[in-house]
Amino acid sequence: MIGPSTAEVSRLRDDLDDLSAVHRNDEQWRCVDCHGEWPCPVIRRRLLALYRREPQRLVTYLRHFRDRARAELPSVPTRELDLRFFGWVPVAPTGRRRRPA
Repeated sequence: MIGPSTAEVSRLRDDLDDLSAVHRNDEQWRCVDCHGEWPCPVIRRRLLALYRREPQRLVTYLRHFRDRARAELPSVPTRELDLRFFGWVPVAPTGRRRRPA
């Protein structure tokens, strides 16, 4: 069998739900537990495990949070938020307009 079983995926999602309740972001998009930028390394590892066979779905999931962070942190450059939310994902986000450098 390749990849996680249905039971493993369910357990990973439950683990992520439990972990997200702890490693959540504050109003400045910092982890309330690690105090680093959110998504913190703990959440990143869990998301990579959960979406390892569907990295494009992970990008879609993260895009929601990036868009919220952009609205709540208008002083942070979009490029910085893109790196923060997508720079560690093994697939580049698609369908985004590129700004001229």
